[in-house]
Amino acid sequence: MATTCAAQPRDPPPQTMRIHAPNARLVDRQDWTDGLTTFHIQLDAGPTPEFMAGQFTNLALPVGETWDAETGAAINRAYSIASCPGAARYEFFVRLVETGELTPKLFNLPLGGSIWVDQRIAGHFTLEDAPNSEDLILVGTGTGIAPYRPMILDPRTRQRYRRVILMYTDRTRADLGYVEEFEALAKRDPGFHFLPSLTREPDGSDWGGLRGRLQQFLRPEQYLELTGEPLLPERCQVFLCGNPQMILEVQAQLEQHGFRKHRKKEAGQLHIEKYW
Repeated sequence: MATTCAAQPRDPPPQTMRIHAPNARLVDRQDWTDGLTTFHIQLDAGPTPEFMAGQFTNLALPVGETWDAETGAAINRAYSIASCPGAARYEFFVRLVETGELTPKLFNLPLGGSIWVDQRIAGHFTLEDAPNSEDLILVGTGTGIAPYRPMILDPRTRQRYRRVILMYTDRTRADLGYVEEFEALAKRDPGFHFLPSLTREPDGSDWGGLRGRLQQFLRPEQYLELTGEPLLPERCQVFLCGNPQMILEVQAQLEQHGFRKHRKKEAGQLHIEKYW
């Protein structure tokens, strides 16, 4: 579970549930564009619950303009946690869906505004069961990079994987978040490779990075050219998060080269989280 995929943004049907009072506040926000924001949310009482990088929780806002203590009618939606475990507040990387039921309310929430955060953390899209390997390849579209950020910033990740490669795509340069942070990390850490790509960046712009869909860069010959090391199942673990069509295509493409989906009873190299 996670935030909405940027490739074809639309809110899945939200869950309506009874929440009679909020338990957190919006304390800060970083607007990457008018419709792409990182929300910083802090609980009103107590520490942030423990979680693992890659997990998610639920946010809720009232159905009406204000919280109704009697009916408790609220709209509930799951979002991946973009902040690191142990942080004093949550971060959520979210794209506005103008026709959605929850994200327009979230984007209109003022600083200090009340919100509900589920303190039950869930999700298995983590590094816990992923075998150690030479390369950890994190592939994300749009806001699908949210669960990767805490993985990347956790120093224990670099102890398990010799290289971490983040392959991140969206339509235009303005649609990318956390770019400066990832670029700075790549300069400090030669074992971290940041490979953003754009699919609709106008010709003639100053973008000097990759252009095109992620699928083409995950062909063995292109991967070797970009990273200097082979794309082989015996040396790579691959995480796929975002647009379901991208995931299906990359999964099929990599399975032709011996990669297999990871399961509890059968270790593999592909780990999947669909954003929709």
